[in-house]
Amino acid sequence: MNQRVADVLRPPAERGSGRALLLALLMHLLLLVLIAFGVHWHSHTPAAVEAELWAPTARLSAPPPPPPVAHRQPMPQPVAHPTPPPPAPRVEPAPQPDQAQIALREQRKREQQQQRRAEQLAELRAQRLAERKEKQVQAQRLAAQKAAAAKAAAAKAAAAKAAAEEAAAEKAAAEKAAAEKAARLAAERKREQQLARLQQQSRQDYLKSLMSQAGTGAAPGGTAAATAGPSGGYSARISALIHQNIIFPQVDQISGNPKVHLLVTLDPNSGKVLGVRIERSSGVATWDQAVKRAVQRVGRLPSDHGHWWTPMEVVAGPRDQSQ
Repeated sequence: MNQRVADVLRPPAERGSGRALLLALLMHLLLLVLIAFGVHWHSHTPAAVEAELWAPTARLSAPPPPPPVAHRQPMPQPVAHPTPPPPAPRVEPAPQPDQAQIALREQRKREQQQQRRAEQLAELRAQRLAERKEKQVQAQRLAAQKAAAAKAAAAKAAAAKAAAEEAAAEKAAAEKAAAEKAARLAAERKREQQLARLQQQSRQDYLKSLMSQAGTGAAPGGTAAATAGPSGGYSARISALIHQNIIFPQVDQISGNPKVHLLVTLDPNSGKVLGVRIERSSGVATWDQAVKRAVQRVGRLPSDHGHWWTPMEVVAGPRDQSQ
């Protein structure tokens, strides 16, 4: 770029000086030839011309020889001098221009050349500036296209991720619902089985009580039945009912089968739970509180053949067979 600008700004070499010198030499030689030819033409003496005239005669027969005639000298004829050519026109040398005019003309020529160079340089700069702007515009357009493509790819990836997460959440929800349904069905089936066993045990205990009352002669609601204590299957029924209402997800974190002893106060006429007190802890406070809340959640205990024992002791462990 610097070499090109230097070539544009360097003044051009003057042309035509050699040709002008050659033309001047040629004109001087021509002028010398014409002068020499003119001087030689004026100093040349024209040569004399002689002419002899003869008259034709007819020959009929052999005539006698004529008498001798004295020879006379012919009269000299006037010599026709050629008309000299007109003198060649004198070539006047071209007037030499004034040095001031030449300097002025050269200065104008240099100014015009400098102006043309400045215009060319300005045009070159404008062209380069336009090219630079065009490159910047193209780079910005390319960057915008890349940003749009990256944004579209990110949006597509986010949509795909959201769809995958939604599908995974739906799948997890479906699996959880299925597991909860299966657990609920299993719990209902287990509860029905336990209830069936309790009912059967209650019928057996009731029959045994009737048989024992028949052997002693006491009435079902007499003093003997009242002082005998809870029937054999009643405690199992109460324990199963309480275990059904225990909510304790951390049961697998308890090692062994520690038991909590609760003292439950009931209404002797309705079996409503009036109070629950921990008589002996299992060593796991969270399990003790879970069993206590289960008793309070039951609210009303079933009767033992129309009778409620109060206060009644409840013993519960996390791995009892009745759970």
